[in-house]
Amino acid sequence: MTTNNTNFHVKGKEEVQFDRKNVVVACDVVNGKITYVDVSSQLMGVLFAGDEILNVNGEGNIKTTADFIRAISAKLPGKVTIEFMRDDHCLVSEKVLPPRRPNTQMTELTLTYRGGAATGIIIHRMAIDPKTVTIAMVQSASNACHYVKDGDVLVKVNDIYVLDRDAARKLFYASVNNTKTVRLTLERSTTTDPLGPAPPPPDGVQTTTVTAGAKKTGSSLMLPPPKPPQGKANKQFDVLLPPDVLEIMKVNKDFYKRMCKNPPCIIKTGNQAPPVPATLPSDPAPEVRIPYIQSPKPLKMTPKRVGS
Repeated sequence: MTTNNTNFHVKGKEEVQFDRKNVVVACDVVNGKITYVDVSSQLMGVLFAGDEILNVNGEGNIKTTADFIRAISAKLPGKVTIEFMRDDHCLVSEKVLPPRRPNTQMTELTLTYRGGAATGIIIHRMAIDPKTVTIAMVQSASNACHYVKDGDVLVKVNDIYVLDRDAARKLFYASVNNTKTVRLTLERSTTTDPLGPAPPPPDGVQTTTVTAGAKKTGSSLMLPPPKPPQGKANKQFDVLLPPDVLEIMKVNKDFYKRMCKNPPCIIKTGNQAPPVPATLPSDPAPEVRIPYIQSPKPLKMTPKRVGS
């Protein structure tokens, strides 16, 4: 599917099935526009702040929250159709590519932003393989959330294979800020299993600079594998930490042996009262006997429970 639409105002239509009479709308509507959607709303993920309500089940003139709730409640239980106008910050065109490994799919997305800076996409490096860059989060209110998913592997940015998160970020933001457009190649798992480390890029292609400590194997850039835990490692609880965390721990391992140079939290004054040791009364208080009425029945031992 490829689209070349440059109109950021998109007309949308959503059909929501409600099986009960009472639903949690929890949306604020002011002058026909959604201004707030609470996390408890059953329309969460369907409508977003900024959407202009055109009609609900064919009923127009939805200006206030009361109008919106009344129009929805009129068809409950049942299917509610909401038509709206959405001002998208980002437009997306999609091109399907052949997969490079089993149980995956590859897509090339061209994202066109109305403005620079905020992209609504956060990328991060894979914990077990720092040279694999993944999508960490996508802004749910953006049109990009329909195409970009959490966990996608970012293969290329504008035809440049990415092997480092920071370099990928620079490419991404530079393209958006300078041209308002960026082209991303993504890889996604077609099963419930998450994707593993990305395979090395083909020989002779343009790649980003790899982080310090990386080594070149053949014609592809690879990071050295992490060292296994030393000593008696509990495989159930001990995990391999990233190299930067291990380096920080190594540098600060003797922190408790160094004199702290920060000012004390407790400031001593000139005239300090001598400390008064805690003392106990010499004569303990007399015991008070609690009166009780003895039962005429003899006391019996509670039987031992099975399994105790």
